[in-house]
Amino acid sequence: MLANIFSITFELYQNLIKFMQSDNVKQEVNFFITDLDDTLWDWLEMWYNSFNPYLERISKETQIDRSKLIDNFKELHQKYGTTEMSFAYKELPIIPSEFYPFFENSNGQNRSILHEYYSNKKNNLKLYDRVLSTLQTIKSNGTVVVAFTESYLFFTKYRIKHLGLDGLIDCIYSPEGMDIPQTVYKHYPEEYWEPQITKFKSLPNDTRKPNPEILLEIIADFKADTSKSIYIGDKLDRDVYMAQQANITSIHAKYGHIIDTDKYELLRNVTHWTNDDVIREKQFKDSPKTIKPDYEIDDFSEILNLFNFTKF
Repeated sequence: MLANIFSITFELYQNLIKFMQSDNVKQEVNFFITDLDDTLWDWLEMWYNSFNPYLERISKETQIDRSKLIDNFKELHQKYGTTEMSFAYKELPIIPSEFYPFFENSNGQNRSILHEYYSNKKNNLKLYDRVLSTLQTIKSNGTVVVAFTESYLFFTKYRIKHLGLDGLIDCIYSPEGMDIPQTVYKHYPEEYWEPQITKFKSLPNDTRKPNPEILLEIIADFKADTSKSIYIGDKLDRDVYMAQQANITSIHAKYGHIIDTDKYELLRNVTHWTNDDVIREKQFKDSPKTIKPDYEIDDFSEILNLFNFTKF
């Protein structure tokens, strides 16, 4: 009997020691840098489920060939450096002005083309599961949370406020972006979507990842310690590679970069990326993966098990 009790007690003691050891080897983190699109929220899902119906409806109501519209949209997106300027339809030379009323005027039971487009963007913009609760936990520990995105300020601010992230992210580094064309109808004043707590720092419009200099600039701005900093993003060739070049612990958000889909193919066809960007991505996809992140996760909340988040 005593032997059995001793055996059980010793086993519990060993398990306790293992637990304490595993907890102690966690990297202490007080400065957390995150990507936004396809890391905190499903940007591709939002974009496709708004742009594809938009494209289909324009083609249907104007009788303009879909492939020709795609070519026009690509030129528009490359002009403004973003795939989210699709609402500037008056700058598409292929659309005659007599069709403009279809975009902004509702007709009986049918919403206008733009109304439907904006509604689809709003209704399909969602955080990945457990992102909100995970960020709340990290912030409650006193960790500073900063974001670095290629998306322009106008669109980033809207998403931060719409998704309830104002204040959960301390500061966002984002390209300023080009002015919205004067021909675009604005339902809300610009300050309507201005977050109240999260701060923003403007980057040059041509900012593209990988850009380790920006990560090091963020570290320097906050006087953070690289040994207590981590970076998470969904792209190996941009996010993970960038973190490694800056000598910052890298986490690959595997769940966010799904490129073998019809959705991603449409994005490629109308993208603002240069041809070199598209070729580089394809070459990386087809070649053996030489970029190895420090950690890979299938769910955003897994970072809570990997690191010991502490007060900055």
